[in-house]
Amino acid sequence: MSRKIIFLFILLTFLIGCTANSKTASELYSTLDQNLSKKDLALLNSLESHVQKFIQLNEELDMLLDEMKKEDELEAAIETMQIANEEAMYIYNLIELDDQPTNKNLLELRSHVQASIELYMKAMNMQLEGISTGNPKKTDEAHEEMKIINEELNKLYLSMKG
Repeated sequence: MSRKIIFLFILLTFLIGCTANSKTASELYSTLDQNLSKKDLALLNSLESHVQKFIQLNEELDMLLDEMKKEDELEAAIETMQIANEEAMYIYNLIELDDQPTNKNLLELRSHVQASIELYMKAMNMQLEGISTGNPKKTDEAHEEMKIINEELNKLYLSMKG
């Protein structure tokens, strides 16, 4: 069982690295040209807004889950996590609906953010599965993966804010 978890963690780490040529979102952001077109600048601002929404979603989720832990409300926590996962998908789709940037680095950053949100949703599903099946290892591993993704997107947002 632990081999599967180690394999999944290595695979996830590999996939995160592959989605952005081993660069973090913040590193990709730092490669953006200073002279973005007006359209690409608007797309960058939109991406920043989407990242901010994702961060807010996770902060609210953490607060709600902390309260639910105190009250021992497992069913409500599961439902809240499912709703948060749907909200993450909504944010992913908002990014997808934006026009394609003409700037190659901005396109790469956008793709990286989307891949991170996608991995977050997969980890959330794995965490829900772990909770449902009573598998604390799966739950903990998924929580750790989500934490790593949140930290990366938080770091990106701080970079964007300057």
